[in-house]
Amino acid sequence: MRNLNWRTKAFLIGGAVGAALGLSAAYIYVNSVEKEGVQPELQPAEAVGIGLALLAVLRQIANLHEGDRKKKQLR
Repeated sequence: MRNLNWRTKAFLIGGAVGAALGLSAAYIYVNSVEKEGVQPELQPAEAVGIGLALLAVLRQIANLHEGDRKKKQLR
């Protein structure tokens, strides 16, 4: 039951933060496009760059727990 508790909290917090960041990014993108007054076109190279940047962020998040291991080893 205890594992479910921290897992549930992690999913809820992660989902809320992800939704907030996604909405913020969309809002910023839409505002910048509207200021320019042109139809947005996403090039394949830009999409690949964004995808790779997101994968790098996800990889860093997945490795957050390794910092705890290093702290324990130093003690």
